[in-house]
Amino acid sequence: MLDKDNIQPGDPLTATGTGCRPGSEVRLSSLGEDVGRTRADSSGTFSTRVEFATIEPGRHVVRADCGIILVGSVEVALTSSTGGTTSTLMVLVFFVLVGAMLLRRQFSAWRRVA
Repeated sequence: MLDKDNIQPGDPLTATGTGCRPGSEVRLSSLGEDVGRTRADSSGTFSTRVEFATIEPGRHVVRADCGIILVGSVEVALTSSTGGTTSTLMVLVFFVLVGAMLLRRQFSAWRRVA
């Protein structure tokens, strides 16, 4: 079981499971890549952090192998809380610069006439 259904890259994610042989090694993988290792406790339960080296957006299946295979999945989304603000700021700066350039032209034409 994974503690979250949806994450963004860099968010912490924990896998827990039960039914392993007590003391057995638990190997977690996703798309063939190791994403965690731990040992089951004396009751056959484990809990460990899942760490992706690289991660792409979409649904990722995480497999825990401790003699039996346990499976969980997580949705990875790429969102940015500052992306919209940065784009808006760039557009605003552009229009301020264009406006300043037009005003400068207007005033320089006035000076020539007077």
